[in-house]
Amino acid sequence: MSGAAITIGPAVVGSMIASYLFGCSTMQTYTYYKRFPGDRRVFQILVAVVMMLTFGHIISIMYWTWTLTVTGCEDPDGVTIFSSSRDANIVLTPLISTLVQMFFIYRLFKFSGSRTVAAFCGILSILNLTGTLVDAVHALDNPTNRTTKNTRDWLTILTLVAAAVCDLVITIGLVYFLQRESRRTTVHQIHNIADRLTLWAIETGLATSMSSILIIVFFCAMRNTFLWIAVYNVLADVYTNSLLAALNSRKTTRIRETRVIEFSSGCDTPPDLVSEKPEAIN
Repeated sequence: MSGAAITIGPAVVGSMIASYLFGCSTMQTYTYYKRFPGDRRVFQILVAVVMMLTFGHIISIMYWTWTLTVTGCEDPDGVTIFSSSRDANIVLTPLISTLVQMFFIYRLFKFSGSRTVAAFCGILSILNLTGTLVDAVHALDNPTNRTTKNTRDWLTILTLVAAAVCDLVITIGLVYFLQRESRRTTVHQIHNIADRLTLWAIETGLATSMSSILIIVFFCAMRNTFLWIAVYNVLADVYTNSLLAALNSRKTTRIRETRVIEFSSGCDTPPDLVSEKPEAIN
């Protein structure tokens, strides 16, 4: 199989999916700033930084795909996954994933109160970032010796495993502590809110962890086909959409919780208390 066949195909598919997800994240960003203009400043800055990094990520992917499909037509046998734009993507993806993981680690800590679990997840996230940056530096230092056989395969696998385990621990931890708090109360409406938050935790956590696991499987089993590149191109956008989905989902939770408070209090609760109660849940 020619180099173009094993590289251009996955690159185009991954770029198309990444472009679609970038459009989704753009719409979610608009929704977030419209729904939560008074949200915490740190969250607003986090969304802005993640979206800027994601924008740079999609540009690097598009430019890389252009070099493969257009420039590469002049020399199909010389098509390679390595280029300056590809190196930029290698750097941007772990930065995005680490920022998003830190948000979910913070949320896990607020629900659980366990510094041990939060620290363990933080170490895994930093390991993923550090290992990927070391890989990127190694690629930049050896621009003329880039073959399909990576001499630091173990480091690539280690960083991917660290990211997948971090996401799984965060997801399992959120589900466990949410259900634990739900069992402590007898209020039916609170159970419903906890179940909904649990479902959102599973959906956002599994999306990122399953993507990392797919990259590991493709990288280990079909490394020379570069199918893992298609999934890796999408990974940053999956993290971005997970972050925005988690932030925007608070709107539904607040509406549901407000109805619970008004019903149980006979509409005697002051409006400022009604609006503050849901904030504690999120």
